[in-house]
Amino acid sequence: MKHSVITLLLLLLATAGQAQHRVGTAASGAPTTAREHRLVAIGSPMTLSSVAGTTPRMATTARRAPIDGLTALQRPLGYTVTDDIEVTGAAFGTAGTYPVGALISPDMLNGYEGCKIVGLRFALSQTIGRTRAFIYSVEGNELTLVHEQSQRTYEGWNNVFFNGDGIAIQGTETLFFGFDYVETADMVSADEGALCGVGEDTEGAFMAYGNFGSGEGLYSLSNIGCLCVQLIVDVSTLPQKRLSLLSIDTGFKYKRANEDVEIFAIFTNTGLEPVYGYTMACRIDDGQEQLFTVKDTIAPGKQDALDRKVLLPEGISVGPHTLKFYTTAIEGQPVAQSDTLRADFAIYSESLQRHKVYLEVYTDASSYLSWLLNQGISELMSSHGEHIALVNVHRKGTALSLNDAEYLGSLYAYTYPSFTVNRAYFPNEAHIAYDMNDYLPVIPASMTAGILTDMVLQDLDSPSFADVTIGAAYDTDTRQLSLTLSGKALPDAPAIYGELALTVLLTEDAVQSVQQVVNPMTNRLTNNTRYLHPSVLRTYLTAPTGSRLSISDGTWSTTLNTTLSDKWNADNISVVAFLTKHLPEVNDRNVRQADIIDANSVQLSDVIAQGIDAINAGADSPRQLFTIDGKRLPDNAAPAPGIYVERSQGRTRKVVVRQ
Repeated sequence: MKHSVITLLLLLLATAGQAQHRVGTAASGAPTTAREHRLVAIGSPMTLSSVAGTTPRMATTARRAPIDGLTALQRPLGYTVTDDIEVTGAAFGTAGTYPVGALISPDMLNGYEGCKIVGLRFALSQTIGRTRAFIYSVEGNELTLVHEQSQRTYEGWNNVFFNGDGIAIQGTETLFFGFDYVETADMVSADEGALCGVGEDTEGAFMAYGNFGSGEGLYSLSNIGCLCVQLIVDVSTLPQKRLSLLSIDTGFKYKRANEDVEIFAIFTNTGLEPVYGYTMACRIDDGQEQLFTVKDTIAPGKQDALDRKVLLPEGISVGPHTLKFYTTAIEGQPVAQSDTLRADFAIYSESLQRHKVYLEVYTDASSYLSWLLNQGISELMSSHGEHIALVNVHRKGTALSLNDAEYLGSLYAYTYPSFTVNRAYFPNEAHIAYDMNDYLPVIPASMTAGILTDMVLQDLDSPSFADVTIGAAYDTDTRQLSLTLSGKALPDAPAIYGELALTVLLTEDAVQSVQQVVNPMTNRLTNNTRYLHPSVLRTYLTAPTGSRLSISDGTWSTTLNTTLSDKWNADNISVVAFLTKHLPEVNDRNVRQADIIDANSVQLSDVIAQGIDAINAGADSPRQLFTIDGKRLPDNAAPAPGIYVERSQGRTRKVVVRQ
């Protein structure tokens, strides 16, 4: 799913080309048409807790050019490892000093434990005088200075070798490293900065610390590719031959017992010498090893990948399983100790059709990017709304935020806006949530809708093992809402998930509140105080992480009652329900188990407008008849002549029964 979306977005960048370079965001946050390489500050500052542990793509596959000033035992490490420069003269457009750099995660440091960071290097298209090079450690919400050192700068690559013995790499740290970029008034006047970039925009490869419109913090920047900045690592302690495993992709989580598992593993030669062949192994649970021997040559510091099919053991049981991937030999010699990658998946034997896809948007009224995303989602809902349960979770501290939903921001919203589709994780992604912030300013809403449509329809066809239907009754006088929720659970459900949990919530559409937008007349940011927000999360009727279900003979049922707030427009209220694995707490360790099994929703306007006291969303009966005053006829009853309301396959219409 994500592979196809990312490929499309990269194609968009290739075809949009200069258009994206021309659209920028000044330090004030206002959109502007500016010089070719004006920088774009993406959304709101990234929370440091969401940065730690991410797995951004490390561009060690780039063409290896000689690295000026480094010895044979010194290696550049980062998103680019060459002396290549493709973009020069990038500018913020406002005079000031900006700490800029890149984030490097534990996964990117994998294989370099015990080595020492002895310096860093960065490229400039003109001198910025004497400036500071720095390394900060990132832990939770804190940046802690590890090292700083001042040095005069020159045009081209600048190597800054640290005083002292260097900084030992533990392999568990997240680092923000870079330099203080100084943009002078003369640079602004000449419309010519000094920053350099190479390659494509890549998450984590160009960050700046400061306040770019939404508070002080780390912001992701785009428009010049990866910032030309690298760590200098002394690798003299590395073994002669070593392969460090970076990631493994096993495809979708749920698989049938007769499927083959396709694996795609990425690894790096972190040894001192080239590797002229290797043997990798897979083991499912505690089963037999499956070996893959390859004769590829991998130069030191270079990445390689392995794409193979793994056979599932005969008679594998329904339920969760684990695949382990590791190195057994290099050039025919056994490896005493290897990294081990794990991938969890589940086997199923039968499945149900999902009622709807749960689309959860983490939105920010103070970001115009949320306004752009809303336009694409609006087009999506107009064409595929019957397949989607949409919920907008507003950022903490904004007018429409909900305290009970704050945990969602810390788990999923690494940037705003972002969104999840069924809260499902796709292998090798840095996050469960997606963001399109690099592309929203440069693609039309229809293209955003098209990308979302592909994702939604693909997830709609993914297997489900339990379902949820919603029966709703509403009293317009007392504003009392009564719900009957029920569903089926296949034997696969407890085998895969253990216990199930039900989450029920209410959303309100067309909620008037402030939203940052772009004024079409001035092309500047403005606050629209009369903006109508879609599908705003209003309240939970169960625990936010779900209430445990009791399943008997493959079915479950529960009832809920609540009174709608007088501040809400009942015509715009929707009931949303979904099933997940029951987890007492959803946290960073188990969040990948919290994907949505099935979702459903019903609009109270269907009840109110048609005069029906009860509407059953997703009911098993192929056809239900109600009298105009809301009384349901028995399924096998022969209705007398008259006007009725028919509910069939999730759709409601008025019908006339004639004599």
